[in-house]
Amino acid sequence: MAIKAIIFDCFGVLVKAGHLLLRQDFPNLVDLINDLQAKSDIELISRQQFNDTIAKSTGLSSKEIDDRYWGTNKFNQPMVDWIHDLRQSGKYKIGMLSNISRDWMDVILPFFDRENLFDAEILSGDVHLVKPDPAIFKLMAEKLGVNTSECVMIDDILINIEGAKRAGMHGIVYTSPDQSQSELISLIEQNNA
Repeated sequence: MAIKAIIFDCFGVLVKAGHLLLRQDFPNLVDLINDLQAKSDIELISRQQFNDTIAKSTGLSSKEIDDRYWGTNKFNQPMVDWIHDLRQSGKYKIGMLSNISRDWMDVILPFFDRENLFDAEILSGDVHLVKPDPAIFKLMAEKLGVNTSECVMIDDILINIEGAKRAGMHGIVYTSPDQSQSELISLIEQNNA
């Protein structure tokens, strides 16, 4: 089937995530951080609760956690520009699928004009599903109005790509903008010929 939709992960692909520094700076807290992240991704805890818990374990204040780790997210501008161009071409539906709650996305990236980049987005906190569960990928395809076999998921985490493939999607493990674009061009040539 022809490729009709391209779906992007947010953190690690579109945004260079500051939260990776938190794990790096506090390797003894990785299990706690991962547990809190998993709860936050499906909105079992708020951003403030996350920060408060980490603050208690590190001796930093909640504000320091927020400023140092969540305030350091940076756009991967080549990817953002590419997504803009893909959407403007009108050839593909463009989606964003991220394991994050809305309160994190809206506060961390308030300047990120998602409506101009994406035809649809799914945040795990809104649907109480997380990647790599195949159900979240199927929901994304449904929201874009295409079959899963017509979608390509681009994510920096292999297990998420494996989940997308179990849902019937094509997948690209992101390592760089050039590599992702090259692999996407190959997939489109193979499937849209």
